[in-house]
Amino acid sequence: KDFSFNSHKGWCPTCRGHGQIFSWMRERLEDDELLAKSIGADSSEDEDEVTICPDCDGQRLNRTSRNVFLPLKGNRKISLPILLEKTPKELLKTLSTLNLDERGRIIARDIVDQIQERLQFMDKVGLEYLSMDRSTQTLSGGEAQRIRLAAQLGSNLAGVLYVLDEPSIGLHARDSDRLIETLKELRKKGNTLIVVEHDTTMMEQANCIIDLGPGAGIQGGELIAKGTLSQLKQNKNSLTGKFLKNGIFHPLNGAYRKIQKPSSGNANWIELKEANFRNLKNQNLKLPHQRLTMVCGASGAGKSSLVRDLLGQAAAYSIKSKKKTVTGKMFAKNGRAIESEEGNVLFRSLSGAHSFRSVIEVDQSPIGKTPRSTPATYLGVFDTIRLFFSNLPESKMRGYKPGRFSFNTPHGRCDTCSGAGRVKLEMSFMPDTYVICDDCNGSRYGSELLDLHWKGKNIADILAMTFEEATDFFSFHSQLGEIMQLMVETGLGYLTLGQSSPTLSGGEAQRLKLVTELAKGLQNYTERSRGIQRTNLYILEEPTIGLHLSDCEKLIQLLHKLVNAGHTVVVIEHHLDLLAEADYIVEVGPEGGPKGGKILYQGDLRGLMTSKRSITAEYMIPKMHG
Repeated sequence: KDFSFNSHKGWCPTCRGHGQIFSWMRERLEDDELLAKSIGADSSEDEDEVTICPDCDGQRLNRTSRNVFLPLKGNRKISLPILLEKTPKELLKTLSTLNLDERGRIIARDIVDQIQERLQFMDKVGLEYLSMDRSTQTLSGGEAQRIRLAAQLGSNLAGVLYVLDEPSIGLHARDSDRLIETLKELRKKGNTLIVVEHDTTMMEQANCIIDLGPGAGIQGGELIAKGTLSQLKQNKNSLTGKFLKNGIFHPLNGAYRKIQKPSSGNANWIELKEANFRNLKNQNLKLPHQRLTMVCGASGAGKSSLVRDLLGQAAAYSIKSKKKTVTGKMFAKNGRAIESEEGNVLFRSLSGAHSFRSVIEVDQSPIGKTPRSTPATYLGVFDTIRLFFSNLPESKMRGYKPGRFSFNTPHGRCDTCSGAGRVKLEMSFMPDTYVICDDCNGSRYGSELLDLHWKGKNIADILAMTFEEATDFFSFHSQLGEIMQLMVETGLGYLTLGQSSPTLSGGEAQRLKLVTELAKGLQNYTERSRGIQRTNLYILEEPTIGLHLSDCEKLIQLLHKLVNAGHTVVVIEHHLDLLAEADYIVEVGPEGGPKGGKILYQGDLRGLMTSKRSITAEYMIPKMHG
């Protein structure tokens, strides 16, 4: 702990292990006059400015921990912060030059071996460019996924059962091939690997595939098929086997939308000039309006930095300021600050984004999964439903407001289970278990609310409805009906409105979040009544996470529906079936980290297939039909 910046024993007392001084730290540090001056706390500059810690110079550790050194050959020495600045290869080379006495060699022998195994694994999966002190907040989804794998798989163990849940998330097809080779090596050492996965390449390399179904949720839970790849393809009951055998025909629409050549001042194009951010250096991006655009490339190449952090933020500022062209200086001064880049000019100009109503972004962050959360509450539809019940004559006579119909408030919920619908039984020598509440029978509500009926159903009956049932039930309400329909179109029609969020799978949670964000782009009452059609810029980051191929097909249809309605959709994606649907495709690469950050190609899909710079094209060939 003396060498951990996450412990009070090791961290720098000034920045508490952050290496930077944030605005919320300034008040605590202002009592020290000399320190306050060094961090600018007594100046009239922007209070939100982040500065490097003057005490540890960004190294995070306290003075004592920073001054403990490892002896190296050649009469050299190195401290922990300097060691962590190195990449895996550099670190391995440094460790090979350790100059230890006999006692030190005995202590370090096993430790160094374990470090070497994990660092070599990072090199195998393409993370050789990452420094050991890199902040995890700056990692892409694919980089973070491979770091987690390195921690678990980077050991030389044998006879181990590994259970991996979708290890290919966030990985480019090339990185996925590297991962598969690593898993094969683990198998050769005598280990057993059970992989929960939707990736077709991973399934094709499996010795045995177990297919559960036939559907999802209450429609699933059965063992449909078990066997080799060829056996699964021949099984008529296996939906997975069907897609592995036939794939998805591209394009689903029958034809790709035409792309006109961009011209200067063309309002039908978004143009970001001279982007300079992280590993992006003087890159120019052009995206067509009202088209389905896919952004692909190696994990960590700079896709999210380019599209989400720069384009999305700058486009939102352009819409808010109502300016056709936004300069980098204007955005740096008045736009939303990007962490660690406050006040820096990150691009020359952005044009063509002012005409959108809003920027709607769906990222990779997980939804909150508290037992009190349900799909209805997460989507925001429960507020409207509770309003209907509060407007009943009986409710008005009793003085019930919308809040009364929430199972999270003392007046509406069942007193026995406090609105949970179940009661915990504490077991002395076993894990606690839960049983359905006898008083409310799992409805979560008190009896006085269950007596109130709207359109023949009480509030608990509404929450017990599936979204398929709710689509018809709420068809009279345009906004509710559209949201329910979106849930059905994304393959979640089987979920109930009141299902507890912790019971959702990763794929279900991801699609629920997708629908929540898409719902923000629906027409409001004024726009609908006046026939006003405002278009949005949708930015989605890997929406296929956790999705079966059949669900990917539904997602593709939904994305095309958005484009057909006049919206502009930009998707950061690795899934080859989604890339094969692109009207326009952008590839960033060629590698991750410092070796990336270059736009290798931007144009239609046919042009990508002939691009010599592309690392994605070779993987796309099997997906292209005609």
